[in-house]
Amino acid sequence: MPAMHAADIDWSRLFHAYGPASDTPAHLRALTGPDDDARTGALDHLWSAVIHQGTPWTVTPPAALVVAELLTDPETMRPANDVLRAILLDFLGEVAEAALPDTPEDEIRAVAYPASGEDEIGPALDAILAENEVDWDGDAVQAIMARVVLDLRAIAPTLLDHVTACLDDPDLRVRVDATGAAGTLALIPGVGADGLAARLEGTAARSGDHHERCAAMLTLGALGVAPRAFLADPHPAVRACAALAPALAADPAATREILAALRDPAEADSWLTIPLRLVPGRLRFALVAAAVERAESFEELLPAALAIAGMTSHWTVDVDWGPLLTAAFPAPVGEPPVLTPAQRAYLGALVANDEIWNPKMVNPISWFRAAGLPYEREACRRLIS
Repeated sequence: MPAMHAADIDWSRLFHAYGPASDTPAHLRALTGPDDDARTGALDHLWSAVIHQGTPWTVTPPAALVVAELLTDPETMRPANDVLRAILLDFLGEVAEAALPDTPEDEIRAVAYPASGEDEIGPALDAILAENEVDWDGDAVQAIMARVVLDLRAIAPTLLDHVTACLDDPDLRVRVDATGAAGTLALIPGVGADGLAARLEGTAARSGDHHERCAAMLTLGALGVAPRAFLADPHPAVRACAALAPALAADPAATREILAALRDPAEADSWLTIPLRLVPGRLRFALVAAAVERAESFEELLPAALAIAGMTSHWTVDVDWGPLLTAAFPAPVGEPPVLTPAQRAYLGALVANDEIWNPKMVNPISWFRAAGLPYEREACRRLIS
């Protein structure tokens, strides 16, 4: 696809989360301008308007192309702009996530190009640009939004070319963010990522920084590679990230590495001081999900479950202790309840943690209800007494 510059785009026919995208070109220019406040505003515009809580708009594909070109702009490449390059790469990773397949391609195309109703798409776009009342659930608007996803997929190879150019950047954070963005782009249907896996394996073998090696492991895993050799890496975070690779799901050594990391979940969370795109949130969340999927019994999970129970809170029930509760109680307890030693130990650890219990929180209730348990601390205490 030929290079696209802001001047080549008819921004008057595009919109973002807050309306017509007529303000987007000025923000894009400000990214490499001398005004720090304008640059901050431009970055806010990218993250709140051009991509809004993961939702792309018609302005997103062309804006992403302009941002990708900025990665190799002489102004952006100055060492003083290392942080800017990293943020732009993270933005492109977010754009890539919006194009990932959660619906079959043929279904998206059927929505984007309906057999009838094509004449309604123009008026629907006019209504959006005029900021009139719009039926966002209507077929015409849904067609416009489906075409955005297809446009993102069409430009993904071009975005990937620009992103991979940053894999050898002098700045560590830029390389890490480039690795995550490249891995996300490579998952988009139709994107050719030939040579990316071999390149990242070479990077991981050479890099002296565990964040860069972890980012490489996660991207290799997303690409379907089994990075078994890195289960022997000197850093536990790298071993854990390598073990998360789906291709190693049946590998006992990988499972042991995940369970070993979870014996001290707070320590595991501290390993990564640079966020990695393919591990959203805390590292322990990804480790718990993999451990629950791979362990052959809850007894095998118990040491990790007890460690999690001792340091978690009601806020993270959906991503750490809740899934472990389901693993401990795959079926509701009977009446009268008869608990196994492992169930008793885990429930006891939860009872002992003050931060687990908040009657105003709805999410823990559903996890306890599925287990056939009351979300009442004293009632659970009686069960294990």
